[in-house]
Amino acid sequence: THGMNMLTPPKQTPAWIKFLKELSGFFSLLLWGGALLCFVGYSIDGSEDHLFLGIVLVVVVVVTGIFSFVQNSKSESLMNSFKSMLLPKVKVLRDGTTDEVISTRIVPGDIVFVEAGDLIPADIRVLECSDNFQVDNAALTGESEPQKRSSVCTHDDPLETTNLCFFGTLAPEGSCKAIVIETGDRTVMGRVAALAMSTKKEQTPINKEIHHFILVISGIALFLGVLFFLLSIGIGTPFIESLVFTIGIIVANVPEGLLATVTVCLTLTAKRMHAKKVLVKNLEGVETLGSTSCICSDKTGTLTMNVMTVAQVVYGGLNAFITEDAPSSFTGGKKTYDTTNLCFQKLLRCAALCNVATFTEGSKWKYKDDGETKELDEFGNPIPIPFKGVVAQGVDTYNWKPVGNASECAMIKLVQSESSTPRDEYDVDSIRSSHPVKYTIPFNSKNKYQVHVHEDTSSGRHVVLMKGAPERILDRCTHAVIGGMIVELDENEGINII
Repeated sequence: THGMNMLTPPKQTPAWIKFLKELSGFFSLLLWGGALLCFVGYSIDGSEDHLFLGIVLVVVVVVTGIFSFVQNSKSESLMNSFKSMLLPKVKVLRDGTTDEVISTRIVPGDIVFVEAGDLIPADIRVLECSDNFQVDNAALTGESEPQKRSSVCTHDDPLETTNLCFFGTLAPEGSCKAIVIETGDRTVMGRVAALAMSTKKEQTPINKEIHHFILVISGIALFLGVLFFLLSIGIGTPFIESLVFTIGIIVANVPEGLLATVTVCLTLTAKRMHAKKVLVKNLEGVETLGSTSCICSDKTGTLTMNVMTVAQVVYGGLNAFITEDAPSSFTGGKKTYDTTNLCFQKLLRCAALCNVATFTEGSKWKYKDDGETKELDEFGNPIPIPFKGVVAQGVDTYNWKPVGNASECAMIKLVQSESSTPRDEYDVDSIRSSHPVKYTIPFNSKNKYQVHVHEDTSSGRHVVLMKGAPERILDRCTHAVIGGMIVELDENEGINII
């Protein structure tokens, strides 16, 4: 009765109707009219000029229509390819048994389990959750910071209460057990999508201009045609000759090359934008963007990706605390820190251990088309995917996908970027396996710090690691390591760090 847990897609227009629309636009109709008049003229006087011109007009309309149809179909097929990606699975409790099902098959009343990195599969009410459970509502509300969730109802407004999570959002941290309350089109995201699809489609600026241009050209052509037809009849020219002359004048006012020119220009612009990783769904949208003077948009997730990068690091140098650049777009991909510095090494250890962000296993290995079976090399070993990808604008890109809080994801990317071989001293998984966690104090907005206690398996000793707001950390520090020595931390040095 509830149907599939998915948003109802908009009605699809058959391809042949789309092609006919390309051939029956405002300007195309004007050219069709011109071609028809040419064929009428040919039937009257048998002039091959009229026949050839009519054929040219038909060819122009058909060729430009095909050109535009193919370009729009490419963009549409690319958008549809996103829908064919593997659907996520959800851990569900049904009839007392736990199982994994495809997210589209869950229904209201199901008990679901959400872990860090999972997409919220439907609108759910939290029953139990960890102290650090958070959801990223950027896709729904535009909030850049993850919002803490609990099992307690704190507000009458569903969007404000802390015990509800919504379909399409992400859980970057923590875990929860929840009950599904709404699915598919009945979710908050589904209602937003329905409102978006119910908006009236308006003409693009270029459509309005072409429509106005056609009215002007048609008016001028008809006026001149009728005027010269009457003048020709008035001076005694035979009726047939006057009609052919009138048709010639009307057709001469039809700019048959304009449609092809507009289509080619828009297509070339769309290809240039595609090279810059901008997908143009409709050719006319290119000109619309050029006519836009003001864009109102939320920032997070639209203009930005809600992804952070470490740009600078501060650690103890030979004589004082120093600030060095990390590889990022702000520094042109260059780094100036010293990896042999003991303080920097301790900083990376803290960034890897006092951190709950992880890299998804699916991004570390090559998988077959089913998305579940790893590809094997000739020796039967799984084929790994390198951490670093291509260099874009002088900055390394990363193939591994981090999951968790944006700032913590930035930290583990910095640590892993220094790893040159699997399981070396800078590999995040290797660091964590050699330092098992014993106790944690999760970060919260009140304390503004996070504490982890780990055991160093090589020495058997425990290490306490802490990160958070600079002023909160410095208030709890009395000494620092500078030049390889433990020295007392004075107030001025603390101010310089901040």
